[in-house]
Amino acid sequence: MSATSQKDYLLTPYRVLDLTGETGMMCGKVLGDLGAEVVIVEPPGGHPARAIGPFYKDQVEPEKSLFWFAFNTSKKGVTLDITRPAGQTILKDLVRQSDIVVESFAPGYLDALGIGYAALSTVKPDLIFTSITPFGQTGPRRDWKGTDLTLQARSGFQYLLGDPDRAPVRISVPMTATKAGTEAASASLFALFHRNRTGQGQQVDVSMQASGVWQMMNASSFPIHHKTDQGRAGDRYNAGFGNARAILACADGYVTFLTMGGHMGAPTLYAMGRWMESEGKLPDVMRGKKWEEWDLSRLARDAQARQEMDDLNETLATFLTTKSKWEIFERACSEKILTAPVNNVKDLVAHPQPNARGFFHKLPHPELNDEILYPGHWALMNNAQAGPRFRAPLIGEHNEEVYGQRLGHSQDEIAAWRRNGTI
Repeated sequence: MSATSQKDYLLTPYRVLDLTGETGMMCGKVLGDLGAEVVIVEPPGGHPARAIGPFYKDQVEPEKSLFWFAFNTSKKGVTLDITRPAGQTILKDLVRQSDIVVESFAPGYLDALGIGYAALSTVKPDLIFTSITPFGQTGPRRDWKGTDLTLQARSGFQYLLGDPDRAPVRISVPMTATKAGTEAASASLFALFHRNRTGQGQQVDVSMQASGVWQMMNASSFPIHHKTDQGRAGDRYNAGFGNARAILACADGYVTFLTMGGHMGAPTLYAMGRWMESEGKLPDVMRGKKWEEWDLSRLARDAQARQEMDDLNETLATFLTTKSKWEIFERACSEKILTAPVNNVKDLVAHPQPNARGFFHKLPHPELNDEILYPGHWALMNNAQAGPRFRAPLIGEHNEEVYGQRLGHSQDEIAAWRRNGTI
């Protein structure tokens, strides 16, 4: 555990019981990184998410899943078979000491075991019970299953990604579960705030599909207000006046580049002209051009204007392929060119801005004799801390602490549970 004082975290007084699968673990991570004592419950033998790669140094072992590491920082871990009556009794004892339960089972599964919200709210009436499922607890599709791939598609989010003349594509990393987990953490805290004012607990029903729709708020209004469906723009931006390439290749990657005339865009094109002229690469088509008089609104109705824009972007793109993205960015800062480098992950880890803000954290993994870098929290607060505090738990690492010290069971009882498969 980090040497940082627990008193400095906002949620230090609160306890969270995490019953989620791979699609819900982000919620507990957010709450744990804010200081709550989060205990994730795994089946005896380990959580199925421990089988998800990639793995530390490509060693495919349950204790070396980088997926597990990433989504379970700041959590303690116990093993418990909640399908057994003995396990359900222990679970209810844990619930009595918890403020929030987070789960991601199929709707009705926990109810069938007698440990759904209806049952647990009698054990602890002011409990916040947060459920994260693909389509929510109600509605005709509530029992449908969903993966990140299918939920990116079912939320409509995927339809907007990719080139307009090709099939939609997905974002390469899981998005819907991460976003739904973060939204679930926010909703849980809203419910906790309400409980602290009124004494009332409640179930928080989070739909991953709805969380995905939330990512494209402006697009969802197009069919209603514009009588049309927003389409994919690929590497172009679409501001209602036509579109133009917004991603250009450079020598070592890509930059995003805004090509436009008028008061806003003319300084960029003049600056690019000076740069190209200094290297003897300014084409005649750009000489003497009065960019402030370049009417971008013609793009929407004039095929010649669209061709002129495409030709100009190709000219700029050809020039930029000889420059590195940092060379371009340095020039952009000094000449006020509307461009920015497209960072890859390696760029981000080395980037001076997040590092100056202490965004990345190295957490020790003593059993690996190593430290692993984790992204921190997105918000800095004057009087509190946030961010990963300690590494994800090993299988059953905190059984003795939680069942013994916290619930008061003896070592003999814990040993018996271990022998009969309850934990």
